[in-house]
Amino acid sequence: MNERGESTGPRRPKVGIAGFYGYGNFGDELFLKVFAEHLGDEFDLSIVSDLLEKPYFSMDIKEIVAGLDAIIIGGGDLIQPWATDPRYFDKALLQKPVFVCGVGVPIRSAKYPSQQVEKDFIVQRYLRFLSHPNVKFIHVRDPQSHTWLIDRINPPVGVLEAPDIVCSMTLPAVAPPSPGKPPILGIVTRHRPNRAEPDDYSKVVQLLETALRDGWHVRHIVLGNGRVGIQDVEDAKRISPLEKQLIYTDDLDVMCRAIGQCTCLASMKFHGTVVATMYGVPSIVMIATSKNRNFMRRIGREDLLSSFDSEALIDKFLSKPEPISSSSVEDIKQGALEAMYRLRSALRAELC
Repeated sequence: MNERGESTGPRRPKVGIAGFYGYGNFGDELFLKVFAEHLGDEFDLSIVSDLLEKPYFSMDIKEIVAGLDAIIIGGGDLIQPWATDPRYFDKALLQKPVFVCGVGVPIRSAKYPSQQVEKDFIVQRYLRFLSHPNVKFIHVRDPQSHTWLIDRINPPVGVLEAPDIVCSMTLPAVAPPSPGKPPILGIVTRHRPNRAEPDDYSKVVQLLETALRDGWHVRHIVLGNGRVGIQDVEDAKRISPLEKQLIYTDDLDVMCRAIGQCTCLASMKFHGTVVATMYGVPSIVMIATSKNRNFMRRIGREDLLSSFDSEALIDKFLSKPEPISSSSVEDIKQGALEAMYRLRSALRAELC
């Protein structure tokens, strides 16, 4: 530094991150921690969109991009075959090198008219964007997303398939369970907007009542802060007045430790299951979306797939699911670390 406190060292490349950030959704906020952990020592990271409502940018997006050296788009369900979002796929982002990382392609069935399904003109938008010469790297989190991208887009840069990048994160340590203490069942619910009626949690209530009768401690973990957290905690209050512990916090590490201390988790949120898995905690999936099915298939634990309104939900718990094997945890961690190493190398090759 000089006498005015200004850095005289080499300038760090400025990398903007485009994603669903600032709303307080657990998985998306964990993505930011992952990027900071693996890239923050070498690159100056910032979020591209700075408004939570449209137009999402407080100034012309071209001006924002002009001040950056590269863009990371990721992670999560960002490549939606029925819609494109200007926060992630505005063509202005292509002014600079673009690196797509940690994304998935949610696949929904056309047999359900209420679901959003693939539209040809939307696929063509993705084709034009992802085939642009400034797209330098693409990583997806599961084989299904990889197959979709190769079949529909076949981007010139190719597509890396590796586990969800949250699997590469250094999780906060948790103490081993104290002898004589009751086992802990963690429960994760979520507010799902735009539904005619709130989700029916009667089976979840039966699950928790069963656990309490069997001597378990019940912990209801709100995996969200900010706008998402406010909605989720209000939704969680619908499951009452059971004797349960409610954890609601802005601290992502506290959320992660609350999961890691559980004996078993039942989660409506994908990244609740991902974090539980990385702690070795079995997580009963209560919304079997394509990303959940793909993840459980990857770790060989499709026995944990269920639904919050399924008759089989309690049976999944009563079967006393085995912890996730250490070999499965290590395999997906190494795969996710490889993806982050490849991203870092691609950024270095372009910017350093």
